[in-house]
Amino acid sequence: MEALASLGSPPPLLVLVAAFFAGTVRGYTGFGSAMIFMPVAGAYLGPKAAIGIMSIIDAVMQLGMIRSTWRHARWGEIGPLFIGYVVGLPIGVWLLMSIDPTPVRWVTSLSIVLVLTLLLTVGRIEASPGLPTTLATGTASGIISGLASLGGMVLSLFWLAGPSHNEGVRGSSVAFFVPASVLSMSLLALAGIYTSEVFRIAAWTIVPYGVGIGLGSILFEKASPRMFRPVAFGVIAMAALTSLPALDKLLR
Repeated sequence: MEALASLGSPPPLLVLVAAFFAGTVRGYTGFGSAMIFMPVAGAYLGPKAAIGIMSIIDAVMQLGMIRSTWRHARWGEIGPLFIGYVVGLPIGVWLLMSIDPTPVRWVTSLSIVLVLTLLLTVGRIEASPGLPTTLATGTASGIISGLASLGGMVLSLFWLAGPSHNEGVRGSSVAFFVPASVLSMSLLALAGIYTSEVFRIAAWTIVPYGVGIGLGSILFEKASPRMFRPVAFGVIAMAALTSLPALDKLLR
């Protein structure tokens, strides 16, 4: 009780609930936590605080997923994706600190809906994308991660569109974001994102987020493999739609 009292008042209940469901999605699919958490936390706390909180709780809790997912990662794609990410992330952080993110959120959300629709219509591509496409995907992911912490949607679409099996999609997502978290948190720290209030709210949200990750990991092991892609597509669609600025007032 004393520890809780030292943290001050908790964030809004909906933020804690969003952290739990974000962790559940992350534990099951390997991606998607920011897709659930950012729209809610951003509406209540502002985009800068939300991205700081999300980066802290995910960086800590993803370490528990490494052992079970590392061997399934598609390492030949992760390298070029990360190179592109390194190029794009500073651009995204600069945009976050410099411009109104609302127009970019509209473009990002609607673009993801379009790509998802094409993927559902055309189906998977059996051959792995070439190097230029992989680099461009990583760059786009970096920009969107720095601006809105939603770059995981870009990478998840990339892996779901290709020949990756379920474990490959999940393992690649976890493996990619271990070094990506170090890089993004370094840039966010330089940008002054990590305030005492961000750390305080992160301390509140990390518990429901961690519980959610544990639940999601159990669901991945127990659920039918046929459920993975429909769930992944549903998460991406929901996240893209709830990220639309027009819904901010409904989330408050």
